[in-house]
Amino acid sequence: MSKKWIYLLGSLSFVMVGMTGCTRQVKQSKHDKALGTYRLSVYWLAHENWYKGRRRAPLYQKRRRIAWVSERFARAIRMQGSGRLRNGWIVQYKSRCRYKRRFCLRVKVINAKRYPMGIGAGRVALQPFRSVAADRRQFPHGTYLYIPALGRLIRKGGWAHNGCFAVHDRGGKIRGRRLDLFTGNRVLFKRHLQKRLPKRIKVYAGDTRCSTKIARR
Repeated sequence: MSKKWIYLLGSLSFVMVGMTGCTRQVKQSKHDKALGTYRLSVYWLAHENWYKGRRRAPLYQKRRRIAWVSERFARAIRMQGSGRLRNGWIVQYKSRCRYKRRFCLRVKVINAKRYPMGIGAGRVALQPFRSVAADRRQFPHGTYLYIPALGRLIRKGGWAHNGCFAVHDRGGKIRGRRLDLFTGNRVLFKRHLQKRLPKRIKVYAGDTRCSTKIARR
């Protein structure tokens, strides 16, 4: 079995584990506090095996070069915020750099056992289809959000979900009334949800109906 499919199966297993907690479907109530309509986008953990090309872009942790990767993968790490190298290391994006006129990144290697899908703000492990990134001016870190339409869509994709999400992350381009849903794996998202994902979604306060188990694993 190729490494690409091993990574895919591993991501799928983590998604299924992440969806087991607090999956009881809760009917929407007229008492749910509406927070408004938000633009919706997605992000995931970039996998080196999905990006071809010559390994000409270096990755640095502080002043030490830790790997050579393709420029396409390096740019994916920068866009998604984190990535998994072929050797199993998970790196978190820190900043851009230049190496002999080449594109390079400064990153931080994080604990892959503790953060198997990457790390969010406040050093929280990101959870596929549970974690969202939001503007800190809109929602404090750890805020629970109830998004029933998105929960129903994820259930149609084959996973149990009760519509509860938690703000676990931030983003340089996440400003104002916008949410970025963490899907974990690009392939799973494109195969099951991409064509049906709405561009805008109604969001409700979830502090009274969403379990604290979602926020911390």
